[in-house]
Amino acid sequence: MNKICKTILILSIATTLSSLNIACQKITKVQKINDRAVEKVAQKDYQGALNDYNKAIEKNPNDAILYNNRANAHFQAKNYEQAIEDYSQAIKINPKMADAYYNRAYAKQRLADLKGALSDYDKALEFATDETTKIKIYGNRGTIHHAVKNYQNALNDYAQVIKLQPDLPQIYSNRAHLYYQQGKIQQAIADFRKAAELYQQQGNIEYQQQLQAIVSKIEQTNQP
Repeated sequence: MNKICKTILILSIATTLSSLNIACQKITKVQKINDRAVEKVAQKDYQGALNDYNKAIEKNPNDAILYNNRANAHFQAKNYEQAIEDYSQAIKINPKMADAYYNRAYAKQRLADLKGALSDYDKALEFATDETTKIKIYGNRGTIHHAVKNYQNALNDYAQVIKLQPDLPQIYSNRAHLYYQQGKIQQAIADFRKAAELYQQQGNIEYQQQLQAIVSKIEQTNQP
C-alpha cells in the first residue's frame, strides 16, 4: 500500500533561561549571558550564541543548563555531533536532567541513530515532570516506533499524547498514517478528519485542505 502522507514530527528542543545552581553574585552575570545567547539563537546568530555560551561556561563550568543550551545552539546550526557532546556533558553533571536526554534523543534522531534516540527518550520520560515535555517525548518516540514498524508501541505513544493534549492535530495525522499502513481504512479516515478539523480550528487551512484531499483519495480508492 503506497504512503498517503509523510509523518509529521513534533520536534522542538528544550531551553532553560535561568541558572540557579551558582553563587548569587554569579547568577546575574551568567544568567544575562545565557539569556542573551538564547535571544541570539532565536535570531539565528548561532556563532554569536556559541561565543556567549563559551563565556558563560568559562565562568561556571559545572552548570548543566549552560551545556544543554550551548548544545541547542549547535543543534540549530546543524552541528549535531557537537550538540550530542554538550548534551552528554549536561547529563554527566545532572544525570536526572530530562531536557538534556530529550534533546540528545532529538539530535540522535537527526543522525538516524534511532536505537540511541529511543533509549534517550525512555530516560527523558523517566525524569520528566511536566506535561509539555512528556507530550514531546511520547510524540517523538512514537514517530520512531512508527518508522521502525513497531506499530503497537507507536499507537501506545500516540494515545498518551492524545490523552495529555487531545487537540494536537499532528498526532491524529500520524496515527491516521499508521492505521492506513495497517490497512485499517476507517480508523485512518476518522483520524485524518479529526486532524483536518483541528487544523481548521487553528486557522491552518492549507493543512486542512491537504488532509481533506487525502480522505477523498482514500475513499475513492476503497469504493466497493
